[in-house]
Amino acid sequence: MDTLESGVSLNFKWILILEAVFAGVYISLTRGLFVIYLVSIGYRIEEISLVVFISALASLLISIFLYKRPSFIVKRVKLKLLSFHALERIMWLLIPMTTTGLLVSALYSAYMIFSALISTFLAFTIYGSFKEDDIRDVTAKRSAASGVSSILGFALGVLLLAFLVTDQFSYIFPLGSLLGLMSTFLIAFLNLSHLEGESFPQVVEKPEKIFSASSYLVVFLASSNFLGIVWVPYVMTNLNGPDYLAASMSLAGTLSSIIASLFWRKKAFKTLRFGLALNTLGPLLVWATQWAYLHVPINAYTGFTSTGANFLGTFLFAKYNKWFGAVKSSVLLVILGNIAQLIASPLAILLGGSYSIIFLTIFAIKSIAVVLAVLTIPETAVVSEDVASTYSQVLYSNSLLGYRIAVVVSRESILTTLRILALSLVIAGLYLIYRVLWMIIG
Repeated sequence: MDTLESGVSLNFKWILILEAVFAGVYISLTRGLFVIYLVSIGYRIEEISLVVFISALASLLISIFLYKRPSFIVKRVKLKLLSFHALERIMWLLIPMTTTGLLVSALYSAYMIFSALISTFLAFTIYGSFKEDDIRDVTAKRSAASGVSSILGFALGVLLLAFLVTDQFSYIFPLGSLLGLMSTFLIAFLNLSHLEGESFPQVVEKPEKIFSASSYLVVFLASSNFLGIVWVPYVMTNLNGPDYLAASMSLAGTLSSIIASLFWRKKAFKTLRFGLALNTLGPLLVWATQWAYLHVPINAYTGFTSTGANFLGTFLFAKYNKWFGAVKSSVLLVILGNIAQLIASPLAILLGGSYSIIFLTIFAIKSIAVVLAVLTIPETAVVSEDVASTYSQVLYSNSLLGYRIAVVVSRESILTTLRILALSLVIAGLYLIYRVLWMIIG
């Protein structure tokens, strides 16, 4: 893999960091307030979850296409990144124009598709341009830069929500969209010629390690997404918190994530697992706290610990990049995020407003992530690396066997269903002929 020269990479890094600055304000004023927007127009948890599910499914399908057709990513990289970058921001000019469930879902799904494409191309840009240490560095600095600007965005969002009497989101979302286009402008200055025609390995090395890291990320992100879906409705409906308080929660979480990005960025993998362990307590704190305003510092706590837990997975992929390749690593990270949303949203629909069960379920899912991290990932395991590698291999082999059985069973089920359908059509056809003949003879 060709990487950038140090002099060029410095400018390259700064463009990526500045892009994250404007993107942070944009995201905080749009996606960061989207759940509040849905609650404000009367959506319940089930309806919010359905919107998230549909959009995540659309995003997953496009990500699977990219995984199956990686050649799409390595051709005209800059043109595609710029186009998707701009189109994603334009979606937020359209979303506040309707409150119809179907149209909201369609527009948000379009946004999520473009977001998946952007995430893939940006991850490819980073993973394809730097080595492991530089990937860690630029990822942490982009996270911190985005967090700093998000504070301004959320602060502005809180003010607008508090002082605008009507149609707040008709002003907030377009403002966020225009600020987001500033980050698109910065992308134009990136030289991505070194990524054109980037090769990708046909055979994946160490698949069991990649599988364990992927399993961990899916489970952890699913728990975080689940908490993200239900937390704001819980505070606003059950605890009667105002909408600006919900925005203040996001503000506190973002502020703590800035400090966390700088704190966790150079920590060893075995230290990052403490962030995961501490994050597991988050849903229990949310459940136990009945005063709405205390959820602001709780969000700060979960934001800090979640950053460390998330870096654990992201940095593992930076390390495994040499086995898996920049192209597939970038796509797989997006796919894992989409799968996590697809797991979280049906759970939210199924459990509805049963908040006690919801928060206990989130705690259980986070606990599973801890178990995966300490037993199946050699870099973070509490057991020896050999034992963790064995557990990882067993997990991979059993999952692969289960997948193959599921495929065979599914194939047989489909064939059986088709045979029954064909037989039913034959019987129905014979009966119809019989009835016609009977009528003629009669």
